[in-house]
Amino acid sequence: MLQRKLGEWWRRGAVRIAVLTVLVLTFAAVLTWRVQSSADAGKPYQVPQDRQLESSLGIRIAQAAVVADGGIVELRYTVLDGQKASKFQNDVHHPPVLRSERRKGDVYRAALMKQGHELRPGQTYYILYLNNGNAIRSGETLEVDAGGAKLQHVPVR
Repeated sequence: MLQRKLGEWWRRGAVRIAVLTVLVLTFAAVLTWRVQSSADAGKPYQVPQDRQLESSLGIRIAQAAVVADGGIVELRYTVLDGQKASKFQNDVHHPPVLRSERRKGDVYRAALMKQGHELRPGQTYYILYLNNGNAIRSGETLEVDAGGAKLQHVPVR
C-alpha cells in the first residue's frame, strides 16, 4: 500500500516537473523571440552632406519627410552658423526649392518656421512646403536647391 502511494506520488511529481519544464522553456522561447524581433532596426536614415551648401547657408539638411497625408513636405535643418542661418531664414522670398529626382515638378511654396530673431547653432528648425501635385513622395529622393548650392539624393521619409 505504501509502495503504491509512493509510486503514484512519484508519477504525479514527475508529470508536474515535466509540465513546469515545458512552461518555462516556452516562456523563455517567447521572450527570446520578442527581444530579437523588437531589436531589429530598420534601414538607417542618412542625408548626404554638402560643404558648399553648409558653409554658404550655415545649415545642414537633416530630414525631408512627406506629412499631412502627402500634402506637405517638411524639410528639417540644423543650424551650424547662427548668423548665416538667420540670413537664410529671413530670406522669405527665396526659400530652397525641392525637386523630385524621379518626376518633374518643383515644390517651392513654403512656410518658414520663425523662432525668434536669433537661431542657435545645434538647434533644428523646419520649413513646410505645399506638395504640389504630389510631386514629392515618401520613399523617393529629392534635390534641395538653395542659395545657388544643390544637395542631391536626400531620402524622403
